Amino acid sequence: MAKMKNYRLDRVMVEQGEAHPAQWTFAGASMSGTEQWYDVTDGNFPARNRWEFVLRIPKAAGDRLEVRPRSTPTLKVWEELTDRSLTFMRATMPAARGKRYCQVALADATGRKTKDVVRTDQRHLLPKWFDLIGHRLRAKESVRRTRGTDGKALVALVQDADHEMMIRLFFAMKVWVLKEKFSLPE
Repeated sequence: MAKMKNYRLDRVMVEQGEAHPAQWTFAGASMSGTEQWYDVTDGNFPARNRWEFVLRIPKAAGDRLEVRPRSTPTLKVWEELTDRSLTFMRATMPAARGKRYCQVALADATGRKTKDVVRTDQRHLLPKWFDLIGHRLRAKESVRRTRGTDGKALVALVQDADHEMMIRLFFAMKVWVLKEKFSLPE
């Protein structure tokens, strides 16, 4: 197997663009708030590295904040990413209060499913570029109470308004995973 490229999050340059009032649907529910646009350059690549992202920031503070690409470079491996997103919920446990989290859900490079949710016991299997964000990774049960069975899911914690890091996490979990055809061992 070929050696994976060592991607760096600090090479993902994020420039804030326009903001617009907007309405959208998420999981069948109508939502309203602001769409904030961003121009992004992934300096890990010399070409085909320009992206446009939108962050959907809901009016209701407890609702999900959504991060997704509006446009991608013209590479087949990334063409479906405009249909994918990361969502960030408010953390409610005392140690994480004032922050948001998203599940560490890797894009599925095999094409068999849309994502591969990582559990805390799989953390050591993540690609090397996750090493620099290791301090952000937690078990979901440590950031928010859960009634389901996802308490052992691995989540990434960010400051409430750190939109740049939210976009960079999208690159770590979706863009680079697809480019390197990375998948967790079964």
